[in-house]
Amino acid sequence: MSEGYVDETALVGAESNYYDRALDAAIALAIVSFLLGLLTLVTVVSLDTSGAALSAVFLRLLALGVGAIGAVGIASALNVVPITSRRVRGIGLGLLVDLVGLAALAVLLDVTVATLLGIVLLLEAGIVGTAGLASWWGIVDTEPSATPGLLAGVAFGGVGLVIGAALGGSLFGGNTVAAAGPALVAGVGLAVLTIAPREDVGTALPVALLVGLLGLVVATGTIGLGWIWTPGPDIDGAFTGQVLVPLFVLLGSVVASWGAAKSRAGFGARGRQYGAYLTIYLNAVLMVAVMVSIVAFVTMKGVAYALHGFTVGAVSALVVLTPALVLALDFARRKAGTADWHAGARQFLRVAPLAALGSLAGLLAFVQVAGDALEVPFTYTVFVEGRQEKVLDTTFSITTDPTVGTLVVVFVGGFLLWYFLRKYGSLRGVGTHVERVAAVERWVGLAMGATVVVGLLLVFLGTAPFGLPVAALLGAPLVVVLSLAGLGLVVAALGALLVGNDAVADRGRDRAQMVRVGVFGGLGLLATAVFVQPVAAVNPTVGPVNVVPALATAGAVASLGVAALSGQAARSASVDVARVLRREGALGLAGAAGLLVVAAVHVAVTGSPFSVGPLTIGYVGTLSWPMTMQTYIPLGAEPGGILPAVVGTVWLVVGAGLFAVPLGVGAAIFLTEYAEQGRFTALVEVATNALWSTPSVVFGLFGAAFLIPRLGSKESIMAGMLVLGFMLLPLVLITSREAIKAVPDEYRDASAALGVSEWATIRSVVLPASLPGVITGVILGVGRIAGETAPLILVMSGTLNSTQALDVLGGFTFVGQPPFVYNDALLEATAALPTQVWAVIAAGVSGSPAMGWASALVLLVVVLTFYAVGIVARTYFRRKLNYE
Repeated sequence: MSEGYVDETALVGAESNYYDRALDAAIALAIVSFLLGLLTLVTVVSLDTSGAALSAVFLRLLALGVGAIGAVGIASALNVVPITSRRVRGIGLGLLVDLVGLAALAVLLDVTVATLLGIVLLLEAGIVGTAGLASWWGIVDTEPSATPGLLAGVAFGGVGLVIGAALGGSLFGGNTVAAAGPALVAGVGLAVLTIAPREDVGTALPVALLVGLLGLVVATGTIGLGWIWTPGPDIDGAFTGQVLVPLFVLLGSVVASWGAAKSRAGFGARGRQYGAYLTIYLNAVLMVAVMVSIVAFVTMKGVAYALHGFTVGAVSALVVLTPALVLALDFARRKAGTADWHAGARQFLRVAPLAALGSLAGLLAFVQVAGDALEVPFTYTVFVEGRQEKVLDTTFSITTDPTVGTLVVVFVGGFLLWYFLRKYGSLRGVGTHVERVAAVERWVGLAMGATVVVGLLLVFLGTAPFGLPVAALLGAPLVVVLSLAGLGLVVAALGALLVGNDAVADRGRDRAQMVRVGVFGGLGLLATAVFVQPVAAVNPTVGPVNVVPALATAGAVASLGVAALSGQAARSASVDVARVLRREGALGLAGAAGLLVVAAVHVAVTGSPFSVGPLTIGYVGTLSWPMTMQTYIPLGAEPGGILPAVVGTVWLVVGAGLFAVPLGVGAAIFLTEYAEQGRFTALVEVATNALWSTPSVVFGLFGAAFLIPRLGSKESIMAGMLVLGFMLLPLVLITSREAIKAVPDEYRDASAALGVSEWATIRSVVLPASLPGVITGVILGVGRIAGETAPLILVMSGTLNSTQALDVLGGFTFVGQPPFVYNDALLEATAALPTQVWAVIAAGVSGSPAMGWASALVLLVVVLTFYAVGIVARTYFRRKLNYE
C-alpha cells in the first residue's frame, strides 16, 4: 500500500497505485449500494424497475453525483475548501467512476434494480477478496495482525448461524432439530475462518464469502420480489422479498465497506480503526433513517395530497438553493481538525452538506439544460358528495420555465446581502485616502437624500404640485441619471482593481476607498432610482429594454467582477493584504446581491418583467403549491388548500411567544438577580415546574371557563394565543433561570468593579451571555405548543376548511379611547393545523383522511421551520458571545 496514505495531509502523488484506487472504488461502491438499499427499502426506487426507467434512475443519480463531487472539487481547486485527505479525494473519484459504471450497466443490461444490486455485491466481494489475497501473497505492502480478533469472529459466527438456520429451515421444512445442524456448521465454520488465519486472509475470505453469497442470492433471483416465507401457522405475518432483498443489500454493503476499509488502510491497528469508523458512519446513517421513519410515515401518508399540483421552475429552485449552498460552503471552509488518521472523516463531514446541495443543484441544472421537465405523476384521493372517495390524477413538476418571481429574488438576494455584509466588516481608513473620492461619497449621499425628499414631497403633494408637471418633466431624466451614475460608480470600483501597472493585490489595498465608495454608492443610487419610479409613475425604456433593471444587472456583473478579482488576488497575497482583499470580495458579492434585489423591486413596483438572455424576473414566479397557497373550495372538484389553517397556526405561535417570552425572561431576571433566595423563590420554582407538568387539556378548560367570557364570550384566536402563552410561560421561565444562573459570577463582579450599575450589568453582560439558553427554552416550548390540539378545541372549536385566512395585520384600528388600538380579527375563530388534523383523521368531521395526513405533514414543516429559526438565532448569539 502507498506510504503516502499514512499521512492524511499528503497530496495525491505519483506513488499512488492501483491497489489504493481499487479499494477506494470498492468503498465508494459500498456506500452507493448502501444508499440504494435504503431507497429500495422505503420503495423510493422499486426493485422491479428496469429498462428505460432504470436508465433514467441511474442517469439522475449520476447527475446528483456529478453535482456533489463537482461542487466539492471546484471548491477544492479554488482553495476555498481544500481537501487534503487522500482518502476523501480517492473515495470521491471512486464515487464518480462507480456512478458512471452503474449508469452504463443500467443502459446496456436488461436487468432490474434487484439484479443490478446483486451484481454490485458480487463486485464488492471480488474486490475485497482479491485485496486480501494480494496482501497475503506479498504483492502489496501491508501490516496485518496475527488474527482479525475474537470480536470479528463472533460477529461473523453469529451471521453464519442465522444464514445456516435459514438454509436448514428451507431444506428441512421447519424441523428445528434438523435445521440446527446447518446453523452450527455455518456459524462455527465462518467464525473459525475469521479467527484462525492471518488478518488479511481472515478478513477478506469471510467478507467475500458472506457478501458474495448475499449477492448471488439477490442476483439470481433465489429470493426475488415474489418470494414469501411464513414462519408458521400461529404467526400472523410473513417475510417478503420486497423487504429481505434491501436488507441483504444493506448488510452486504456494511460488511463489504468494513473489509475494504481495513484493506485500504493496510490492516493492523490503523485498518481496524478505519474499518470501524466507516462501519459506524454507515450505521449512523441507518439509525438516522430509522429516526426519520416517523416523519417519513407521515410524509408517505400525506405527501400525495400535500403536493398535488406542485410546480416549480428549475431556475427558481436553483435561486432558492443559493443561500443554502453559501452556508454549506461556509461550513465546509472550517478546519477539519488535526492531521491525524481520521482527519479525512472530519473533512468528509464538513463537505457532506455541500456535496448534497451540489448534487441537487446538478439535477436542477440538468433539467434546465436538457430542456426536459421532471414530472412525477401520481394520484390522490378526495371525498365528494356522500363521502365517496374519488381518485384524481396530478403531477409534481420541476419545469424548464426560466422565470423567477420577484419575492424569491428579493428574499434570497436580501439574505445574501445581509450575509456578505456581515463578512465584509469595514474598509474605512484602509488604503490611500483620496479627497476627490471622499467628495464623490459626500455628493452621492446628498443626491440620495435630496431625491428621497423630492419623492416624499411628490407623495404628499401629488405628481403635479401647484399644477406644475414636476413628475412628468423630471421623473424620467432623474431616474436615468441616477441609474447611469450608479452603474458608473460600480464600474469605477471594478476599474480600480483592473487598471494599473502594479499587482492586483496592491491596487486592492491602496484603492480600497474607491472600491467601497463605488459599490456602496452605485447600490444606493440605483436603489434611489427605483424608489422614485412609482412615486413619479415613470419607467424609462430604450426600445424593449427597461433602463433601471438593465443597468442594475450590469452593475451586479461588475460587482461580481470586483469579488472575483479580489478573491483571486487574496490567494497569493500576504496576510494583511489578503484580509483587505477578502473584505472587498465580500463587499462585491453583497453589492451583486443588492443590485439584483434592486432589479427585482423594479419589476415588483412597475409590473414589467425583465429578461437577461433566457432568464426572466417576473412579477409572478413559477412556484405553485395549491395545498398551502389556496383556501378551501367547498363545491369544487379540486379540494383547494389549507392556507387559513397555516396562517392561523403561525399567528397562534407568534402571539403565544409575544405573550410568554417577555414575561418569562423578565420573571427569570427578577427571581435570579433581584429576589432574595428563600422560601418565596423556592415556592415559585415548585409552582413553575408543576405548571409545566400540567396536562394541556387543563389549560384548555381554563381558557374556556375564564378567558372566553372576558373576550366577547366567543371562541377566538386571542383566547388560543393566551392559552398557548400560559403553556409556554413556565418552560421559558425555567430555562431562562437556569441560563442566567449559569453565567459566571466573575462577569458580574468584573462589571461591578468598573462602576457599572446592576441593571446595566444585567442588560449588557448577563442577558447576552444567557441568550443561547433562553432561545433553547423557547425552541422547546414552540415545539410543544405548535402541535397542541386539546386546548385549541376548547377555545377555538374545530373550525375546518376555512375559505378565508385571518388578516391579523390588516385588522388593527386606532381609536381615541383606551385601549387606543383595536383588532376585530383577534376576536374571531380561525382554523389551525392541529385541530384540522384531529378533526379529519380522528373524528372524521370533514375532508378525506389524505387531507388530514397532508395537514400533519404541513404542521411538521411549520414546526421545523420555527425550530430552524430558533437554532440559527441561538447559533448566531453563541458565536457572537464566543467572539466577544
